[in-house]
Parts: sequence; C-alpha cells; structure tokens
Amino acid sequence: MIVLILVVVAFFALSGLMAAVDAAVLSVTRPEVDELVQQQRYGAERLRDIKFRLRESVVVIVIVTNTINVLGPVIVSHQAFRLFSSTGVVVITVVLTLGTIVFSEILPKAIGNHYAPLVARFSAPAILFGERVLFPLVVPLAWLTNRLTPGNRKIGTEPQIRSLVRIGHQAGHIETDEHQLIHRAFALNDRTASDIMTPIDKVRAIAASASVSQAATEVERSEFSRYPVFGDTIDDVQGTLLSRDLLKAILHGKSTQKVRQLAVKPMIVDAADRSDDLLLRFRDQHMHLAVVQDNQETLGVVTLEDVLEELVGEIEDEKDVSS
Repeated sequence: MIVLILVVVAFFALSGLMAAVDAAVLSVTRPEVDELVQQQRYGAERLRDIKFRLRESVVVIVIVTNTINVLGPVIVSHQAFRLFSSTGVVVITVVLTLGTIVFSEILPKAIGNHYAPLVARFSAPAILFGERVLFPLVVPLAWLTNRLTPGNRKIGTEPQIRSLVRIGHQAGHIETDEHQLIHRAFALNDRTASDIMTPIDKVRAIAASASVSQAATEVERSEFSRYPVFGDTIDDVQGTLLSRDLLKAILHGKSTQKVRQLAVKPMIVDAADRSDDLLLRFRDQHMHLAVVQDNQETLGVVTLEDVLEELVGEIEDEKDVSS
C-alpha cells in the first residue's frame, strides 16, 4: 500500500512539474527574459537560449511529459492489481484520472503561468541537459516541426504593442497620458507633411527684396518668430527669416538692408514626407520651420511645433491662453 501511495505521489509530482515547466516556458516573454539577463539572475541566459530555440525545448518537454503520463498510470495500475479487486482498481483509476486533471494539469499550469519567469529560469538548465541526452530524438522531431511550421511567428509588431499598451492602461499599469503618447507615436509615421502643414494661403511670407524696415512692419502685425522668404514667386523659396535677426539688424541701424541678406538657408520638405522623418530632420538641421513643396510647387509650411502637437496635442503659448 505504501508503495502504491508513493508511486501515485511521485506521478502527480513529476507530471505536475512538467506541466508547470511547459506553461512557464511558453508563457514567459522575451522582454521578461531580457530583463532577467540584465539582472544576471540564475538560469536567465540559458532561458534566453531556450526561447531562441523554442522548438527543440518543446520537443524535450513533450517527450518527458508523455513518458511520465504513459508509464505512471501503468505502474499505478500494476500496483493496484496486486492489492485490490477489480472494483478497487476501477476506483483507483477514477481517482487517478481526476487527480491527473487537477494536480497534473490545472494547478501546475496555473502556477507555471503565474510564476513563469521564476519557473522557466530554474528549469532552463534541466531542459538544455535534456536536449543533449535526448539528442537522437530531438533533432528529427524538431526538424519535422520546422518543416510543418516554417518561419517564426512575428513578435513585437505594432498591433501587438498597441494591444499591450491598451491592456496595461486598462489594468492601471500605464497612465492615461503615457497611453495617449505611445499611440500617437505610432500614428506619427501615418501623417505626412501635407496633413499637418499650414496651407500657403494662410502663411505670412516676406519677399526677399523687402527691406528690414518693411519686414519689421509685417512682423509687427504677426505673432510668429520665423517667416519663409520668397523671391519673384511663391515657389521661389530663398530662405527663412528669424525675427531675432530682424531685430538685431534694426538695433544696428541696418533698416535698409534687404531681407535676403538676413535669411538663413531654407529647409524644404516633400509633401509626402512622414511626420517622424520631419522630426528627425528638424533635429539634425537645427530648424523649426520648413517649406512644403510638391514637384517644386509650394503648398505650405510646417513647423517643429506642428509635429510635436501630433505627439502631445495642442500646444498653447501665452497669447493663446490670454485670448
């Protein structure tokens, strides 16, 4: 009787352990594994190897699990036949079946899933050892699964990250402003310069041939700090005028100087340029205003503020607030 009890307990323990390992290895995520590696936790690097070669590891787990689940009931039945009548054997079989469902499936898999990083990293060395021991079986079976399911499932795609962020926000782990910022960051490359620009008919532009005093009159009626400078036509972009440079010229008594002499090299972008690319160009070229063109036809202007507003929402300055 004692032998039977020990066999049943050993069966439940081993079968449950393998079920927990199976659930943990499959549910632990690569970001979690990378974090464990950075923290130099025990078994983390081996676990990373397993995640990169997951099919071989799954084959090992399946072989060991099925071996236990086949041999265990056989040994238990053999011991039961020696101790009980046919009715007793039936009772033992029913108990074993119910126990298998609870103690070898439901509970261990729940534990393995809940404590996935812990269970997976502590079981990683044993799994890799199993790969070496069962090498003759693992290689052909892994090859077969690779042939039947070629390639790897895409991980870390934009829709997946969006979904994770949404779930994290609903669970209270990600704040509302963080949730909005992440989603806007993904949407940034879907918006082009033509989508966020100010149309040319609403732009205050200054002629390159205008004098500093004439430009000052125009700037006085506006609240902007940067202005596109054009030549004979609106499509002849000659530069960008900074109001601070205009003020310096006035202070130095250069009121008759032409605007083209103060203008800095213009930043010209295509109407189809994506907003995320515009942000990088503004940073790299140290510019805050760009002229949007399509086949050398000027459509409007876009500013660094326009791009940032796609990320953080409407930005109001002191004048906007007071009005």
